[in-house]
Amino acid sequence: MITSFSQKTIDELGYYVYVYSNPDTHKPFYVGKGKGNRVFAHLFDEGDSQKAEYVQSLMKAGKEPIIEILVHGVDEETALKVEAAAIDLIGIENLTNRQRGHHSSVYGKIEVSLLESRYNCEELSLDDFNDNVYGVHSDLQ
Repeated sequence: MITSFSQKTIDELGYYVYVYSNPDTHKPFYVGKGKGNRVFAHLFDEGDSQKAEYVQSLMKAGKEPIIEILVHGVDEETALKVEAAAIDLIGIENLTNRQRGHHSSVYGKIEVSLLESRYNCEELSLDDFNDNVYGVHSDLQ
């Protein structure tokens, strides 16, 4: 099993998004963003996260996770968006990731009518607010 990239490969990779999958089912269990040899760090993680425990259990069973690069040669912001999109597509409930991804609440998976409401909404002005903004009734002043 490969556990690191050569310097020549690292120089070409830039930022990337990677996926860890179960070798028996081929189902992804973790999506991450990295640079350099970050993709391999989880193989040596002895922490108590769900991801680390999953990888450790595979290794103890004599198996290796399938590690794939989903996209590479991108800038960090693009990698963060691709990571978030992949997590949203697979479903956070199907992964060991702790969170959906960078800015996924803003740019992530959303039903089209909600997206239209977000961007095509009526702007409010100060005149749209009544005197009760601070909870003080105007008749008590």
